[in-house]
Amino acid sequence: MTSEHARPGMRVRVMEHHRVHERRGLVGKIVARYGGEDYIAVDVRLAGGHYRLFWPRDSEEISASPRAWWCLLLGGDSGG
Repeated sequence: MTSEHARPGMRVRVMEHHRVHERRGLVGKIVARYGGEDYIAVDVRLAGGHYRLFWPRDSEEISASPRAWWCLLLGGDSGG
């Protein structure tokens, strides 16, 4: 995701290239955005209630649909 697209309220998933292996694939919601034009960080409330800062490039937007979210948790696709 680009810095311009990261905004509070978005549901996101941590990308597989994230440097911390244990955080890869985690799902959460952006609750705040910090920084200026050049360096943006987003504060994400993860499913377990923990908050972590991420670079926008380390996350991707996911569907806000509850069905798609549950499918992700169960390991299925959200296609139908």
